[in-house]
Amino acid sequence: MIKDIKLLLAGKDKYYVDTIISALLKLTDNVKYVYGIENAFNELSNQAYDFFITDFLLFNKDFTISNFADNFSQTDLIIVASTPSYNQESTALRSGAKEYIDIKSGIDFLSKILINLYNDKKDKIKFKEKLLSTYMMNSNDESYNKMLSQCEKVAKSKANILLIGESGTGKEVAAKYIHLCSNRSSNSFIAVNCSSFTETLLESELFGYEQGSFTGAVKSKQGKFELADNGTLFLDEVGEINLSTQVKLLRVLETKKVERLGSNKEKLIDFRLISATNKDLVNEVLTNNFREDFFYRISSIVIRVPPLRERREDMNELIQFFLKQSQKENEIIIKHIEPEAEKFLYSYDYPGNIREMKSIVDRMVVLSNDGIITKDGIPILFDIHKKSHINNSTKKFRNYEKIVPLQNFKHEVESEYLQWVLEQTGGNVAEAARQLGISSRQLFNKINEYNLKK
Repeated sequence: MIKDIKLLLAGKDKYYVDTIISALLKLTDNVKYVYGIENAFNELSNQAYDFFITDFLLFNKDFTISNFADNFSQTDLIIVASTPSYNQESTALRSGAKEYIDIKSGIDFLSKILINLYNDKKDKIKFKEKLLSTYMMNSNDESYNKMLSQCEKVAKSKANILLIGESGTGKEVAAKYIHLCSNRSSNSFIAVNCSSFTETLLESELFGYEQGSFTGAVKSKQGKFELADNGTLFLDEVGEINLSTQVKLLRVLETKKVERLGSNKEKLIDFRLISATNKDLVNEVLTNNFREDFFYRISSIVIRVPPLRERREDMNELIQFFLKQSQKENEIIIKHIEPEAEKFLYSYDYPGNIREMKSIVDRMVVLSNDGIITKDGIPILFDIHKKSHINNSTKKFRNYEKIVPLQNFKHEVESEYLQWVLEQTGGNVAEAARQLGISSRQLFNKINEYNLKK
């Protein structure tokens, strides 16, 4: 028996419950049963369960399988069907059920299935705990925890995900978290930095090639698509992919078939795509630097990873985490931080985000004297993104020598304000539009109208 597994069983009648519960009680004493789907949802709202076992017919338009998957992502759904059918099975698995079993032939295997799923679940929890401890993803910030919650929700889907956010915010870490929360976590996570390759090299890296397909191809090589089969493919810096390569990738995403360079044989593959960029892809589409069809294909779900300046509640824990990590990596024990150095660590706004914070902490630890971090560890060149003072053209108030038509005044003030907003967001049109409460297309039209600099 497994003592710590918790099961909830729901049926529409006593016969259904009695048929299944004997098998469950052989597995654990932690079994509770209720009648009716509404009672089951109420119980799940009040108590955490590892698995929910019920009949497909119990769900209705008010309480659907999709509702269950959205609201109780920590509980796995097992359908034990009283009147099984292919359409039922397809709908159940597509909507979020973990397993679909025929009540007449599957009861004997139910315990074995639950044991295997429970062991897999425990392994995933260990993997996630390791990731959380390795990358310090525990947070007191509402926006970051919301991002993690979104990652957990979408993990079980097959939708393509686009992670957006500034450089250094941890988009690859978020991608790994999605992978580890998904049903593919026991398979490969393959990461490709698209900015690291030329057009030709990126295609050979992704598609693979056959021996002799080009000069230097002395033997055949699997591409990243093939390596990610049944797993996750992560395309970092996806905004750097050129238009011709985007066309080829679009076909793979549509057909799920890959053909190696120098081959005429297609291979069917099953992979989950996660992409990431710090570029404003909406703007790239509008300026014809990124294909619109490819953009929509990779961005079924968009998740924003917040910058460090929006996570002030996490500053202390992150700094302490990187200090501890750096001491271990560099075999240096820090006994004290001088006030000036400490003030810099906690007051600096880290425009390079998490990546910059780790780099600065490493520098301070390495340059410490006898275990003391001094002001000498403060970087000489820092805050390269810091904005200059607002110039005269964007001051809030101005002196006018004569009265002008109200429409002219409105245009002038609107132009100045929009230019200022673009400066504050570093030229990110999507972020500026979000803060202004308008669409990116509306803002882009204003940029063209007023000939603004992004």
